[in-house]
Amino acid sequence: MMVISKLYNLNTRSIDFIQAYPQADIKTNTYLFPLAGIVINTGGQDRVVKLNKIVYGLKDSSRTWWEHLASGLKDMGFKQYDADQHVWKKDGLVIIVYADDYLIFGNSKDEVNRIVEELGKRFDITDEGTTVEE
Repeated sequence: MMVISKLYNLNTRSIDFIQAYPQADIKTNTYLFPLAGIVINTGGQDRVVKLNKIVYGLKDSSRTWWEHLASGLKDMGFKQYDADQHVWKKDGLVIIVYADDYLIFGNSKDEVNRIVEELGKRFDITDEGTTVEE
């Protein structure tokens, strides 16, 4: 895609999600024992903590993050390619998703910037800037 971007003079941006998984709400009641070294004054009883957000390492973490991400992109009007579920399209824009990283390609620099700004309102992201030398 980077070669195609350069050949067709597309505008590109790269963004990274900051702590992606904790941005998604957990859907089930999930409890964990406190990590070793964390002391909770309980009067000698064992205690657990209830999670409010997804954390890395849970069985459903990846799927829950993906559902959260897909919901946000669909709300923004993007549709998934049938051949590759990690590629999203909308009116001259293409977003490629890999875990918690995005590559955004588009004909218009203003449109790419607008999408990055909108993503920043929906998710906690870091804008990594352009990916192809201009």
